[in-house]
Amino acid sequence: MRVSHLELYTHCKKIFQACGVPYGYAEEGAETVANAEFLGLYGLQQLADELSHLQSQLDELKIVAERNHVTKIDGGKQSGMLLGKACADYLVAQLQDQHVAAVCVTDTRPSRVLTQQAIYLAKKKIGSIILYQLPSHSSLILSSPSYAFPIMIHKRNNEDVVDWINRQLGLRGDESLNLPHEYTEFCIFGTTSIGVIDELLENFQQTIDPSYIITTSDDFEQKWQSSWENGAEINKELWIELNETGKRMLVESTDQSRLRGAGEMA
Repeated sequence: MRVSHLELYTHCKKIFQACGVPYGYAEEGAETVANAEFLGLYGLQQLADELSHLQSQLDELKIVAERNHVTKIDGGKQSGMLLGKACADYLVAQLQDQHVAAVCVTDTRPSRVLTQQAIYLAKKKIGSIILYQLPSHSSLILSSPSYAFPIMIHKRNNEDVVDWINRQLGLRGDESLNLPHEYTEFCIFGTTSIGVIDELLENFQQTIDPSYIITTSDDFEQKWQSSWENGAEINKELWIELNETGKRMLVESTDQSRLRGAGEMA
């Protein structure tokens, strides 16, 4: 089954809204999922995996600590596909008066769909590295304004990249950032010094280390163009399942609202 970007976006936005997600966040979440699907990152499957964990209440980001170019944020158990844009915007604001910054988020659900935020930051003329941990490996998403699309790297250990980030941030000892060891954390490093990110990107794209699983910028570009020309090929059963789940949640929400209304009038 092939669908257009608009069909994907509209479908996902309805599902987010059925879950009670506020309109603005539903739009951002839908764009994130649709773009991930068009990049071959299985955005719909990620949405299905997280559907039961979505938090309908989205408060302002809670900043836990802020110093030495690093901001730590409590994600409040919300999905990274909904928090990512707000965290990226915060990073952009931090980089208005400094050339490096990092935002680290805890108590959230990071995933490959954070690629959307890497693309967003590149359009803002910011080079970025997004790190998160999965049970089998750690993941990196690197982006630069010099490249049309990011690159994604999976490997068992990315401590060397974290050491590089600490050097860029000027952090040492107890102040240093660590590779996320929990599956509920992600970190976005950003810099306006594009050259240092470009050099890192080149090194990764030229590596022959078999312990790396790399999706290059060219890989993403080819998939994106193919999806736009032909539509994204998706799992029809998953599409129907998500649609039915969204309808059911919307009906339950409407029934609850009616009951509350009836109670208030009684």
